[in-house]
Amino acid sequence: MRKPVDVEDVARLFESIQRAFPHLTMRLDRHHPHVDLNVDIASQPGRLFDVNINLQGDELHLDVGALWLEWFPCTDSDVVAKFREAVHGVLSGTFRIVEHLRGPRAVKAELQRPAKRGWEGAGTSGRLHLPLGPKSTRVLQNVASSDAV
Repeated sequence: MRKPVDVEDVARLFESIQRAFPHLTMRLDRHHPHVDLNVDIASQPGRLFDVNINLQGDELHLDVGALWLEWFPCTDSDVVAKFREAVHGVLSGTFRIVEHLRGPRAVKAELQRPAKRGWEGAGTSGRLHLPLGPKSTRVLQNVASSDAV
């Protein structure tokens, strides 16, 4: 039996992410119509793309470009730690997202962290697609900064 989700615990997690990146404008929405908690982090100076994090039931979600990952249950401290690491990595620029395209459309996205020999996978998401159009990749990565605590 799973522990019940304490929305206030997750709100504190999201607020800690806001405090770690005080130079970024983030908006915590406790009354979002589709999710339990929502934070939008719009593209802004030093951050090249929109980021969304949210709580849906007992799942923590990270949505960036074509990447959509979920961690659950959010009542597990290891799950929360992995989510926090991924969000901090994306926002700080130490992690990157590699989008795999078919023509102009992203069909797969990989979250990657630095490793001894380049990059290693930290999560993957994909969309159904017809194998049409030339293959290419696009990398989404913020300018690495040391402003996170």
